[in-house]
Amino acid sequence: MLADDPLVNKYFGHYLPSQEELDLTAQLLSAKPELEEHAKDCIVIHGDAVATLRRFCWQAKQLGLSGKLCAEEALNLLQQCSERRLLLGLDTILRSRSVPDEFWTSFIDTVPQTYHGLGLRGQPIVLIRAGSIDPAAMGKLLNSGDALSVGDVNAAVLCFLRCEECLFRQTVPKASEQVGRLVDRVILIIDLWGLGRGHFRFARDFLAAAVKQTVVLYPETLDHILVVNAAWSFATLLWPILKQLLHPVSQRKVVIADASHTRERLLEHMSAECLPSYFGGENEGVHMGCMLAPNTAD
Repeated sequence: MLADDPLVNKYFGHYLPSQEELDLTAQLLSAKPELEEHAKDCIVIHGDAVATLRRFCWQAKQLGLSGKLCAEEALNLLQQCSERRLLLGLDTILRSRSVPDEFWTSFIDTVPQTYHGLGLRGQPIVLIRAGSIDPAAMGKLLNSGDALSVGDVNAAVLCFLRCEECLFRQTVPKASEQVGRLVDRVILIIDLWGLGRGHFRFARDFLAAAVKQTVVLYPETLDHILVVNAAWSFATLLWPILKQLLHPVSQRKVVIADASHTRERLLEHMSAECLPSYFGGENEGVHMGCMLAPNTAD
């Protein structure tokens, strides 16, 4: 949870909203019953409304706002999140994929996005093996996704968001029950082994586009980004694209490790039993797209 994040408390405590700002936001939200109901049903994570308001207030504080202005902007950001969810059909996306079966299967086959258990503080661990993606297959997926876009979002990114919904609506509640507190902040591992110039569309049209959507839809749910097996390709291809989308606070969450330090840096954030087998551990992981509860699968 944001309020318990060691990095936040050490370096960015001034962005944490006061109780008065949280109360003002809740008061403003109560005057908009439709938005309040939608937030309660579809935006609040694991029933913790205060933690959700804190995340949106945090965004407002990063804009330099405080007091009533902070509360008003937090409500505005919450409204934007609600509208974007409705536009993209996220409220029902776990029950209905919004894309043809063959496209969903192609997404799972093309994008290695796997779940590996919980970090040392209970954070869900997600691995994207960016360098293992076949650029030709990714290009084909994105081209097909253009024709299936919803609003301004490519269908491949929409599939990614479906995985995010599964993470925050199904995995996080289970993890929170297991840990005994809300664990709504995620460790994202991005493996760059094999990344080259052919992955430019993956970086620009998929990963950067997905980050842009998550900033609106799931603000402040990122604990750390662990960029591993980093080389020139990251510095010249991927990081310049992603960095411009991230607030300085989020940039501080990025941990970069070259191949010789990958295992060491990962074990600073997770136990050996959660270390992906790809990095010499024993955790095989499961594709995020295959984690849907049986009653939500198509």
